[in-house]
Amino acid sequence: MTPSSATAGPAARVTLAALVAAGSGAVLSLQGRLNGDLGAAGTGPVLAAWLSYVGTLLATVLVVVARRRVRSTLAVVRSSASWWWFAVGLCSVPIVVAMAAGIPLVGVAVASVCSVAGQTVAGLALDARGVGLPAPLRLTPRRAGAGLAALAGLGIAVLGSSAGGPGWAVVAAGAALFVGGAVLCGQQAGNGRVTELTGDPVVATLTSVTGGLAGITLVCALGVPFGVLDGVVLPPQWWLYLGGPLGTVVTVAAAFAVRHLGTLVLTLTVVGGQMVMAVLLDVLGVVGLRWPTVVATAVVALAVLLVVPRPGPRPGSGSGSRSGSRSGSRSGPRVGRA
Repeated sequence: MTPSSATAGPAARVTLAALVAAGSGAVLSLQGRLNGDLGAAGTGPVLAAWLSYVGTLLATVLVVVARRRVRSTLAVVRSSASWWWFAVGLCSVPIVVAMAAGIPLVGVAVASVCSVAGQTVAGLALDARGVGLPAPLRLTPRRAGAGLAALAGLGIAVLGSSAGGPGWAVVAAGAALFVGGAVLCGQQAGNGRVTELTGDPVVATLTSVTGGLAGITLVCALGVPFGVLDGVVLPPQWWLYLGGPLGTVVTVAAAFAVRHLGTLVLTLTVVGGQMVMAVLLDVLGVVGLRWPTVVATAVVALAVLLVVPRPGPRPGSGSGSRSGSRSGSRSGPRVGRA
């Protein structure tokens, strides 16, 4: 077997993971748009988030049934699941609510930029500590530059959206989306770890969405005395409720891809698909295309280019089969060279 064929498998897995992550990013933008439209149509952001979690859980259960793995999945959960398998699902609650509330105000693209900035900063920290990865990924100049570029995109998006409008509301939405994006990385890393332990990203999706549904249900219950659910109307348009099933696609894809890309690279690769779809949705919707959105999208795209992994041995490397075999089996350290 030649060195090139020996690395073909790991290289193909990294490439596939990047494509899956980018596709899930496009789906993520569409999910955010649907949840935002659902909230604006009468449910409000909190109930829209709850309905999204219900849809995600139902879709995940259908996936388990369709795969004919109900008994094996339940056996894994009963025998191996720890409390944190469910607790990581709480990390997605802030971003789901923030998206449902923020997208009608600032549009899909700006909301995506704000959340991505939070994910980038958190991803740098988590990768450096090796959370959700076989080994820590050191902070290289390229990775640091990607983080700074994402933060620059955040500033451009928020400042551009505030011009001539209610700036305080836009800034508040941007801050909520930033925090939600940062917290979301905890779910991505946790689901990656569960996938490593079980070998099945659907198990990670099932446990995390169950925990997330419990969390958003508690938020709804605590919000009742404060009128959070007052005047709620369920719109008749059936397609507005598809955000939940789309969440299954996003979560399963992220749980698979994070094992090959790392938290930060997963985040920024997702952004590639997410931002393209977000801009298209804004162009086709009521928000329209704004120059700050275009600039912010370009800056975030630069961040993606800076940090996307380039698998395979370095030319002239003398480490031979030992280092190649180790990297091939674990994938993570190779990504760290980006």
